[in-house]
Amino acid sequence: MSRAVGRSRSVPPLSWRRLAGFGVPVLVVGLWQLAKSAGALPYAGISAPSSIWTATGMLISSGELAHNLWHTLQACVGGWALGSAIGFVLGLLLALSPLAWRWSMASIDVLRALPAITFVPIAVIVFSQTLEMEVVIAGWVSIWPVLISTIDGVRGVSEIHRDLARSLRLSLVQRVLKFALPTALPKLGVALRLSLAAALVLAIVAEIVGTPDGIGYALVTEQQSLRPAAMFSYIIITGLLGLTLNYLVSWLVGLLPGASGGATGGGYDS
Repeated sequence: MSRAVGRSRSVPPLSWRRLAGFGVPVLVVGLWQLAKSAGALPYAGISAPSSIWTATGMLISSGELAHNLWHTLQACVGGWALGSAIGFVLGLLLALSPLAWRWSMASIDVLRALPAITFVPIAVIVFSQTLEMEVVIAGWVSIWPVLISTIDGVRGVSEIHRDLARSLRLSLVQRVLKFALPTALPKLGVALRLSLAAALVLAIVAEIVGTPDGIGYALVTEQQSLRPAAMFSYIIITGLLGLTLNYLVSWLVGLLPGASGGATGGGYDS
């Protein structure tokens, strides 16, 4: 019985309530097609869904879609993984070390306040028009949500649990594993999803600005070649890619123990 319950929690059943959310986009696409067929949308730059579907099939058969999608996926996920790891390690250090907090937070606040898109020209100059440039840009924007959420989560350990750790004479590693990480995990899960979305956006921006490859470059190419159906195809595929990545991260975080709630509660102690 317990095993059956465990399986039902890890894989939520597909219900009509979950499927209902797809009703709105299906309705929008249907109305969009009807409006184009009736001539209510005379703009040549807005293709009908049927034309977008045909263009998508052509992109798939030519292999262009798979190539550009793989390039953007490498830049997004690679930068996100790198930036999240850096943000997590720095967050732990700043949350656990008052000295590191005192001497670093002013600089971190200045860097965090810089719009990520302003970092793109610097990365292009340093790394040229390469995949590494995209990874660095995506990694840069991924650092900050994870760093701040890690600090906030780790410092949310309650005084009761801190006293318990002191009374048990737990080492620093034991305190982090038993109290700090379970407390930070719920906020960290949200930060990972936010940083992944930002990494995807910045990877595409980098491709639009300085990389002759990927979804961003394909968007500009199709727009300049006056192929709006293919352009809309890439836009829709980008949205589906973001949705898929968000679901995968949510699922992976949900597999971790304590992901649905922290072990402790408490205020933010700076």
